Amino acid sequence: MNKKRGIVILVALLIAVAWGVRVYQVNDGVAKKYDIQTYRIGESIPLEHAELTVTRFTYGNVENKDGFQTVPATLEMTVKNTSDQTISVARLIEAKLAYDMDYIQTMEGSYDAQKIRQLPPHGRVDITLVFDVAPKFKGKKAELYLDQTLYKNRVIRAYHQGKRYGMAVEL
Repeated sequence: MNKKRGIVILVALLIAVAWGVRVYQVNDGVAKKYDIQTYRIGESIPLEHAELTVTRFTYGNVENKDGFQTVPATLEMTVKNTSDQTISVARLIEAKLAYDMDYIQTMEGSYDAQKIRQLPPHGRVDITLVFDVAPKFKGKKAELYLDQTLYKNRVIRAYHQGKRYGMAVEL
């Protein structure tokens, strides 16, 4: 009986060790720190093959939409292609507006969809996005988080240094 108990304990211990080794292998090389590069309105933000400038951020008046009260938050930005190739900056319209842990995305606004998909060499395009935010956020500080595909080489470099890299604009 004691022999069986010892074997069961030994097998359980081997399983626990194997599980621990596997967890270590899976998590080895995963970024453990965050590095968020923060910019401000009016600053030039270098992207891959492009330069972004957020030019304005304003709140409108409270509106009723589909039975809910919202405040339109309007974001204006300009993007310039800094390369000799036609590029896509369409991911900019997927940017997230953040208030602490609350994130808001939109596709509302005004922009030339064709031009943001195929921005010609050294061309520029203006993008205006309108986010519907809760009235409690009106006048509060927000941050705009940019999609990582717009600066993927920096993301990969930081990842190899054990960091998660991101870019945000303080509004």
